[in-house]
Amino acid sequence: MKGARGFTLVEVLVATSVAAIGIVTVLELFSGSTRLAGASVDQTQALAIARSVMDQALWHVDLDEGTERGDVEEYHWTREVLPLEPSLGRSDDDDGLGKKDEESDDFELKEILVVVSWKNAGGVDKEIRLSSARLMEKF
Repeated sequence: MKGARGFTLVEVLVATSVAAIGIVTVLELFSGSTRLAGASVDQTQALAIARSVMDQALWHVDLDEGTERGDVEEYHWTREVLPLEPSLGRSDDDDGLGKKDEESDDFELKEILVVVSWKNAGGVDKEIRLSSARLMEKF
């Protein structure tokens, strides 16, 4: 058959295989980006909760030491307030620059640690930690 026009069976199979590989690749990229977007939303929500819990502690006039817990939807938070012992002044080494300063009787330093935890879509435990320090006047 001279002059017959059309594609051979091999050409059709190669074209179909290339198209199938391309479609599968695009679908994998789409599902991966959807998974990452979901993880980003979870982490952003957890960070917003952690910042809110931290801000509540920082705005209190009197900050009591101890641990508080709470839940916001599927997120669980813990806020811990601890005394923080700074190293004030010079070290005990004799460097000729003067003696070590004493601790303040008027102020104290407290550490605030906030941990927000949740389970992601795959059931894996995730958490975000924030910490800060606050200088407070002793009453």
